[in-house]
Amino acid sequence: MDVVSGSPGQKPAQVTDTRTKFRVIYDTWFEEVSRWIRALGGLDADRDDIVQEVFVVVRRRLVSFDGANPAGWLYRITRRQVRDFRRRAWAKHIFTKRHLGEPETLPDEGRNPATALEYKEKQRVLHNLLRKMTDDRRSAFLLFEIEGLSGEEIARIQSVPLNTVWTRLHYARKEFFALVAKYQRQQDIESRKENQ
Repeated sequence: MDVVSGSPGQKPAQVTDTRTKFRVIYDTWFEEVSRWIRALGGLDADRDDIVQEVFVVVRRRLVSFDGANPAGWLYRITRRQVRDFRRRAWAKHIFTKRHLGEPETLPDEGRNPATALEYKEKQRVLHNLLRKMTDDRRSAFLLFEIEGLSGEEIARIQSVPLNTVWTRLHYARKEFFALVAKYQRQQDIESRKENQ
């Protein structure tokens, strides 16, 4: 009989049917996978597509999954899908000349246009800075700083030692703040040029 672990704090469920096992994994981990996609640098506009791709892979590989560490197994699948989605988007950009950093064109109700534009610009800058970080550091940084996961949770889902998480976070923070400082220097230089 297969065992499918739930989220932290839940008891494992005894499941025999593959369809039922998939449904339990999907229901239990859907929100978490969606958060990981953001932490791994997936764009909000692409998140639903990437989640769907993750669970297509889960469905296909479920028969060979031993039930041990579902968080780690799902995280690895999610990381690969985000990476592959980025590669496909890059190739699509080459052929269509679409700008990957274009602001979303859907109106944001509840904000005036100037505030919405300022928010979109800040999001674009943040995504561009995060993209410059190494994948492992960026994901640890986002999972810890943005998503609020503990070091132990990150170690479990990434299947790495806890000390590796802390090391990645240390260097990620240094890298992020260096990128922010560089960006601000560039903005200051551009601002001075415009005022001359």
